[in-house]
This record gives sequence, C-alpha cells and structure tokens, in this order.
Amino acid sequence: MYRRHLSQLRPGQVLARALYTERGDVLLGAGTVLNQFFIDKLNARGVISVFLRDGLGDDVEPNDIVSEELRASTVTHLARAFDVISTMANGTKQNNGKRPKTVDDLVSRLGERPLELPAPGVSSLQALYQDVESLMNEILESNTIASLESLKTHNDYTFQHSVDVAVLGILLGRTAGLPRDQLRELALGCLLHDLGKMYIDEAILDKPGRLTAEEFDEIKKHPQMGFELIRRMPVFSILPAHVAFQHHERQDGKGYPRGLIGDNWLRRSLADRMDPKRMLLIAEIAAVADVYSALTSDRPYRPAMPLDKVAQIINEMSGPHLNGEVVRLLTHTIPMFPVGHWVEVETGKYRGWRGVVSELSADALHQPAIRLLMDDRGHRVPTPVEIDLRINDDVKIKGLAPGEAPFEVVAAVGAS
Repeated sequence: MYRRHLSQLRPGQVLARALYTERGDVLLGAGTVLNQFFIDKLNARGVISVFLRDGLGDDVEPNDIVSEELRASTVTHLARAFDVISTMANGTKQNNGKRPKTVDDLVSRLGERPLELPAPGVSSLQALYQDVESLMNEILESNTIASLESLKTHNDYTFQHSVDVAVLGILLGRTAGLPRDQLRELALGCLLHDLGKMYIDEAILDKPGRLTAEEFDEIKKHPQMGFELIRRMPVFSILPAHVAFQHHERQDGKGYPRGLIGDNWLRRSLADRMDPKRMLLIAEIAAVADVYSALTSDRPYRPAMPLDKVAQIINEMSGPHLNGEVVRLLTHTIPMFPVGHWVEVETGKYRGWRGVVSELSADALHQPAIRLLMDDRGHRVPTPVEIDLRINDDVKIKGLAPGEAPFEVVAAVGAS
C-alpha cells in the first residue's frame, strides 16, 4: 500500500483505502478498481492523492491517529464557517462585496463590535466546537504510534491543512502535558489559524515558485487579518485569535507580523508568560505543526516530502525559527518511517533494496522493522526479507516520497 499523487493515477490500479465525501460518506470503497471515469471524477472533486494497493505489502496497514470520517466532517464544518464569516466581512453594500486590501480596511469594516453571526454561522461554529472535543478525545485516548496519514479528499488545501495542524497540535500539546483547556484553545486556534488567507489572492497562495517581494507582503497580512476576525467571533477565549496572530513569528524575532520572540523553552516563568513581546507557547506549538503539515502534504504542484527529509528540515529550523523543545517533542512523537511507508536501504548487503515499514516500537521510534520486497534492480523478490533495525542498527534507510513507490510493478499488479 502506498499513496499516489492524482496526476500519476492510471486505470487498473486498485484503491487500498476508502475515499469519503465532505459529509463523511464513502465516495469510493477500498478495493475499487480505478477506471478513467473514476480518475476524472476524482480530479473534478479536487482530490490530490489516494492510497493504492501495491500487490506487495498490502497487509501492512498504515495507522492514523484520527479517523477519516472525523477529518472529513471537520473539514466540512470549517469550510462552512469560513464561508459565512467571509460573506459577513465582505458583503456590505458600501464595499460591493470586494475583499479588503489592507488590515486597516478590514478593521474599518468590522468596527469594534462582536461579529453577529447568522444562524448558519452559529451552527458551523458550534459544530467546530464539537469537532475540537472529538479530535481531543480520539487523540488523548489513543495509544497508537502517531501517523498523520491524511488524504486530501477535498478541493481546498487550506481546510485540510488546518485540520492536520490541529491534529498535530493536540498531539504535541498532549506530549507537552498541557491541560485540557489549553489543548482546546490550541486546537481551535489551529483550525482557524489561516482564516485571514481568505483575503489573499489565490494565485499567490497557490504559486509554485518563489514569491516576489510584493506577493510576500500580501501573504504577511493574513495573520493579523485572521486575528481581527477571530477576536470578534463568539469564541470561548481570546487565545485562539493569538494563535492565528503569532503562527508566523520566530524565536529570533525575525518573523511576522510583530517580530515577537521566543525562548525555546516549554516551562516559562510567569513574567515570561505575561511578556507581550514573547510568543505564546500554544502559538509556538502551532508554528511547528504548521511547518510539518505544509512539508508533508501533497500539493497540486508537488507531492509530499518523505518524513525523514521533513524531520531534517525541521531540525535545521529548530532554535532561530522554531521552538527547539517543541521540535524535540515532535521527533519523540512522530516516526520518520511510519508503518506502511516505502523505504530504501542505503547500506550493507541489501543496499538499493526497497520495502515497507512493517512494525514500530514506541521505545525505538525511528528504528522500524522493515519488509524488503524488491531487489536493487527493481525486481520483486520471491521471499520477502525481514529486518529489524533495532537489532541491525548498522542498516541505514531512507524514506521514499509518494511518487517514488514502485509504480511499474504496481501498475502490472493492479491490471491483473
């Protein structure tokens, strides 16, 4: 089993995991043989990637700490809330429905009164509150070694990304020992952290190349725009608004929009916690989760990165950019080689062989057991080779990106 970007799907391949609609209903079930009609429909719905059977390691099932049904319903409620809030903030007669160009323009439109949400907005917000509780319950009660194998089955990356950030934020907050009320504030802040992006041109948000200085200036508006909206919403605390405000700040003070600083510690003195020049801990956790989700997500213009490469990048950002202790929590919480992921051996007699991670142990999170299924020439081996890296610690492996799974073999198996 492996994940494949939609652009690489071919008729004859077989779904390994069900796809769900926005309501949480099954769209295509596990075992469905893809044809061109199904592929075209998935493309029209904005699906970015799917899990496929590979005919080699299909009995190895990736674990996910949160159910796909809960992810799908949370995405739907989040999208509805964004839509209602966007309509309220933009749809006045004075501005002819045009979105504000500056933070001052947005503040002028909103005034200082709380947002008086219509019934659909109140309903969507209440549904999000319940989603937050459900996410916390599933994560806090789970003993599964975390694997954030979310399928992007909806056509807006922002909503899926926000749910992923909330899931990882809760997971890191749990590991850090945050009480439930702080986890709740963190989770809602993560869900709403990109609310201000509704005012940014989509062409800028989805641009695959480097942004111009002018485009980056536009991007830098979204944390404060999100803050101005969330602080006027009927939410249970002001702190989720500050998660949105601070998630692009840096430990060294070189972030935006206010140049706040961090201290790379989880346990702060009361003076540090109250210092208006310092980031909130829950915002620092959200910042790590935000970067991790962005790097591990499939995008229309590029597939996700292998998790060991993501870990390397985030470790390099630790200290000046990201809170070093939160990054260490991440490396002790999320495996670099989750169950079901394809890997390649880099050293020893099996160098160049490929296979899947078959088992993980909590006391050796980055030393999995692997099942080698293909030799260094790309041929399927008649008898899989089992290697436990806890015992064979001289064997080095690297993760394979979704697009690097054995596509030719998979296509032949799926078509048979």
